[in-house]
Amino acid sequence: MKKILVVLLLLVLVAIVLLPQLDAYQREGVISLPSLEAEVRVLRGDDGVPYVYAESLNDALVAQGFLHAQDRLFQLELHKYLAYGRLAEFMGERGLRNDRIVRLVDIAGFARQQLPRISSAERNYLQRYLDGINDFITTREHEFPLMLGVMGHEPQVWTLEDLLAIQYFRVWSSSVNWQQELLTLRLIDALGEEAAQSLRPLAINPDDFAVGPDHSQFAGVNLQLDVDDSLVSPFQARYAMGSDAWATDAVKSVGAAPILSSDPHLDARNLPGFWYPMAIVTPQLRVVGASNPGGPGFGIGRNSYIAWGATNGYSDMVDLFIETSDPANPENYLEGDRSLPFTLRSEELLISDREAEGGFRSEVMQIRETTRGAIISDHGMSVTEGLQLSLRWSVPEFAGPDSGNQQLLLASTVDEAIAAIAVMTTPLNYIVADVSGNVARVASGVVPIRVRGDGLVPQVAGEQDNWAGRIPPSQMPLQLNPDKGWVGSTNNRVTGSDYPYVYSTHFSGDWRYRRVMELMEKDQLNVDDHWAANQDIKNLLAERMRPALVSVFATDASLQSLATELGNWNLEDSEDAAAPLIFQAVLRQLAIATFADDMDDSLMQAYLAQPYYWQQRFLSWFEEDASRWFDDSRTDAVEGRDDIILLAGRAALEELESDWGSDPAAWRWGDAHTVTFAHPFIPGKTAARWIGGGTHPLSGSGETLKRGVYDFNAPYEARIIDSLRMIVDLSDGEKVVAHFPGGVSERWFDPWNTNFLDAYLNGEKRYWWFSDTAITANTDSTLLLKPGG
Repeated sequence: MKKILVVLLLLVLVAIVLLPQLDAYQREGVISLPSLEAEVRVLRGDDGVPYVYAESLNDALVAQGFLHAQDRLFQLELHKYLAYGRLAEFMGERGLRNDRIVRLVDIAGFARQQLPRISSAERNYLQRYLDGINDFITTREHEFPLMLGVMGHEPQVWTLEDLLAIQYFRVWSSSVNWQQELLTLRLIDALGEEAAQSLRPLAINPDDFAVGPDHSQFAGVNLQLDVDDSLVSPFQARYAMGSDAWATDAVKSVGAAPILSSDPHLDARNLPGFWYPMAIVTPQLRVVGASNPGGPGFGIGRNSYIAWGATNGYSDMVDLFIETSDPANPENYLEGDRSLPFTLRSEELLISDREAEGGFRSEVMQIRETTRGAIISDHGMSVTEGLQLSLRWSVPEFAGPDSGNQQLLLASTVDEAIAAIAVMTTPLNYIVADVSGNVARVASGVVPIRVRGDGLVPQVAGEQDNWAGRIPPSQMPLQLNPDKGWVGSTNNRVTGSDYPYVYSTHFSGDWRYRRVMELMEKDQLNVDDHWAANQDIKNLLAERMRPALVSVFATDASLQSLATELGNWNLEDSEDAAAPLIFQAVLRQLAIATFADDMDDSLMQAYLAQPYYWQQRFLSWFEEDASRWFDDSRTDAVEGRDDIILLAGRAALEELESDWGSDPAAWRWGDAHTVTFAHPFIPGKTAARWIGGGTHPLSGSGETLKRGVYDFNAPYEARIIDSLRMIVDLSDGEKVVAHFPGGVSERWFDPWNTNFLDAYLNGEKRYWWFSDTAITANTDSTLLLKPGG
């Protein structure tokens, strides 16, 4: 037995020593790159973050592309296949739902059309980055990631079209409102127009207490829509969920210059993480922050003059339309009195399948299109005969020749940043600050001006176009240097009741923003205050609901223990506390008890899976103690809110005792609310222990600034988390404070694969350096990139 243990120990030691060498690449010394014009130095410390010193931005972008490929080539290839709707080629059946919707929207086709339209400055910006990727692919084949070899995947030289496709896939992935429209149609079909109208989302702007009118009534065609999940891509959801970002101005910040906090909420469970930290230094530019492999520049960061972060703004850039076939010619559709032929195209999807001949099987999509867009109801849906649903996306109609990313990177004032953001197509809320003390919240995106409706209910296509251009950039939501001394966004509504355009119906509930408002009540905030706020776990939704829950539970002997735990709770969603678990279980059961009598399981699950659709409206009923939905139509009695609270408490108690034992004081939120960090192609908690980051308890929830969102229908494992935490103090010329759940390198067994994860889980500050002195003091290795083949 001892001999066996010794042998096993030796094998483990050999694996630890040899395996990293099998997936290694050159990090020091000299490498020649054909695309460089001058030498570039890449300095790295023990955390692997690269600091690029170049003589020009052009060469810095070449180096950025090379480093992205060197550290993240597998991730780059994954993003490319996502953008082209070819993910099933890469990973089999799991990629099909992504591929179908991407092919319907035709992101690749739009990228091809847009390529000749981009400006010369944009083309150069993309080309230099592209050259760096291709320098790695064509000259460093011996350093390709081990995972690609295991898959038998051979990367090909990239094109500008590839970069545009990735860019527009990310824009598309932030545009989720069309799924609300599908849900609304299902609610109308099942419940009728009046009942569905009472369920419409409630959007509140805490900076403007007037809620504003409901723009559209639920009237129109009953489609009898039946829909499956064929077009709902889990990979799109990774980009689409939310974020927190805010900035305090020079007066409200200790240090006499603004402080910015940015915390994007994404599905960041796949190692090494969505973001790639780095810095670029040239004679004209100094910038540090988080970049995205697959595109040049920085998504979040600072230069010498400004800092920027972003949240999803959820401006509505997609509409569904009800199309009518020509009864006299089913190959045509009606546009007013005109009969027009459907445009037809065919898309072949390849699905990796070891048992199929050649290693792939195929699925062919026959796609019909109108002047508005592709007919999506032909795929995974059925509707009333003679009717169809088309999908219209604003970006192909309104995208300009520049992305705005390079302009933001080079901006030196908030005004210049606002001008850069004005041309961006992604529906975001940017938070920007400059060294002169200015702060702003700036909305980006190309939002159509709707003639009818508010984008929540599909309109019947007619002779008159329902889109009358786009909202002018100068009239997009903007908050500049408000008297309160700060700006922020938590995916909440940002338009006031007097905003002249239909902007969106899809927003987060107001409780996260209200928590920011509380934290901003201090006269001044320093970096530590922002860092703590970024990871704050106080639940203001629970605060508003708790009094009624405790009061009702106290009347039932079986629920006294729940009343006690909730009553003694400090309202923080701590992983070590029982009360957050109780609250989440009760909230779920409240929703189920409220709607189970009126919706079948499929519709109820679809409805409750969209918290931005129902939670704010539900809270308003709960606080008013009045809603027809609290009555259980299956009984003779007329139930009210407190009756539903009792039912929910008993159901939650039964669930929690079954899962965690009979003593509520021994329950822990972190036992149920966990997060698993794994390789994207080797999922599961077992694999995560060996080639991932493992499974960990997680504080916070979907309702807190530190985010941990779980699927309502699969509680309580977190899917959407803080993908990055970054604090920029513009009075600090030495560093930014940041960490993220992963590391720089995607390579198996590389210490840089997970080296930021412990700090992320523990809330520990890490630093990315900005000054030459700090960068030099923390340099462990130098790689010299030289021009040449």
